[in-house]
Amino acid sequence: MLNVVSPRQCFADSVAKEGALWRLLSVLERPDDNEGTTRGSSEQMLKATQRKVQGWSVLSALSSSPSIATKLISSSGWLELLGVLAGYSAFTKSWTARTGAAKTLSRLLWDPVTGPLIGK
Repeated sequence: MLNVVSPRQCFADSVAKEGALWRLLSVLERPDDNEGTTRGSSEQMLKATQRKVQGWSVLSALSSSPSIATKLISSSGWLELLGVLAGYSAFTKSWTARTGAAKTLSRLLWDPVTGPLIGK
């Protein structure tokens, strides 16, 4: 359901207005309990990875909205994405997260409004 509504401007505006973006970021950037280990069944690990992929997809879709992009730039959100991409110790180091962070940051950098704001 989130994949359907996340590209909609009215949904993105509501997320930005309510200040709920930090919840999605905190879930996506935190390390998984089984990250770097082989604990848990492969089915559980696959489901967890699929949820993270969907979450990053939602964030990427939301970041194409001006209200969310501006919110990511005005807060520390873009720095947190950079921390995930770089593999900073406080953040997850999974390939899925690093790919999702790269896609989201690239959307922000290519946007004519938010791109120059990151470089300041």
